[in-house]
Amino acid sequence: MGSLLLLGAIVIWDTSRTELPALNMTISPKLFPVIIGWFLIALCAILAIQIIRGGTAVPEGLEAGDKIEKSDYKTLGYVFLSFFSYLVLITRGGFVVASTVVFVGIAFSFGNRKFLKTLLIGLIFAALTYFTFTRYLHVDLPAGILKGIL
Repeated sequence: MGSLLLLGAIVIWDTSRTELPALNMTISPKLFPVIIGWFLIALCAILAIQIIRGGTAVPEGLEAGDKIEKSDYKTLGYVFLSFFSYLVLITRGGFVVASTVVFVGIAFSFGNRKFLKTLLIGLIFAALTYFTFTRYLHVDLPAGILKGIL
């Protein structure tokens, strides 16, 4: 709950610091981030009211009173490592390599043990995304070690 309040406040604060271009626009670029920020703060208030009233959340698929299993921190760790590897690999390895590693890492963390099949699917998906963004949308994504190939 506190994280929602903090996130909403950061979004509103950061949006207020944004410099607007010198264009005559009907809708300001600040409009939607401010709406999202206030929505997060309102959601935080709703959750606080529910907690004060004594309402507790029941995980999906369980009935009230069922035993809740412990969190799977091993899976969470693999997911965090996958995302951290993206931060490390995006500049060195490039978009395709980093995205493929994240795809394989997250698939592995959720129980997929077909490594080669997952690697191939992740590579195809990352390459298609790379080509779509660079060729058709003209967005420069880092090629990394595949610079001469892509």
